[in-house]
Amino acid sequence: MREIRSPANPAVKAAAELHRRRRRRERGRTLVEGPGPLGEALDAGIVPETVFTRAVDEVVAAAEAAGAETVVVDDRILRRIAGTTHPRGPVAVVEIPSPAPARRHPTLVLHEVADPGNAGTLVRSAAAFGYDVAVIGGVDPWEPKTIRAGAGAHFRVRFVVPADLDELRRVGLVVAGAVPRGGVPPEELDPEAAIVVGSEAHGLPGDVDLDVAVTIPTAIESLNAAVAGSILMYVAARRAGRLGQGG
Repeated sequence: MREIRSPANPAVKAAAELHRRRRRRERGRTLVEGPGPLGEALDAGIVPETVFTRAVDEVVAAAEAAGAETVVVDDRILRRIAGTTHPRGPVAVVEIPSPAPARRHPTLVLHEVADPGNAGTLVRSAAAFGYDVAVIGGVDPWEPKTIRAGAGAHFRVRFVVPADLDELRRVGLVVAGAVPRGGVPPEELDPEAAIVVGSEAHGLPGDVDLDVAVTIPTAIESLNAAVAGSILMYVAARRAGRLGQGG
């Protein structure tokens, strides 16, 4: 354990640079903020390189016991690293897990989704309902804001790297696009399908196999992308019997 008092310290500057996508790609590292997400990473067997913290609590002690370096800093430095006004506890530098090949397994596809909050929420729902996650364009799923929105669920899902939707078809998946209205109801969707959630501004790509829509019985025009995608995954998981007694 060591203490850093200067925001100009090279370790502080290097950690803060991980808010930039290019730096994350170059170094294969990202930031995880808060005891909950850090605990999820530890539970998944991921040992942080460094944990910046104001005080040593149970989660920080567990990270240190696993081999992480603990660095005690003040509020000013923690805010700089976290990039938020009120950081929710420790901020850790962790290695970004390597993605896996696509497989014949229920998959959520984020296609040009730009909002970190929507992306993180969808990753969390995918973890809850047993989906792989594929990202084609749009937001970096390992952006700290996206990880924060996912509350650590990033470390409980399998990220896959299809070059395009055809690659998902080649492994045997039907590609279904989430639309506001006019699609088949989710109860008719193949529970093993890939569900594509498109760009908030531009919608779906033009090459999905079918459209699927959550039935809205009122005059509300559409649902938030993260809400709609989460409902579709829940219905499919329930039909496939993946929810157990709680579903």
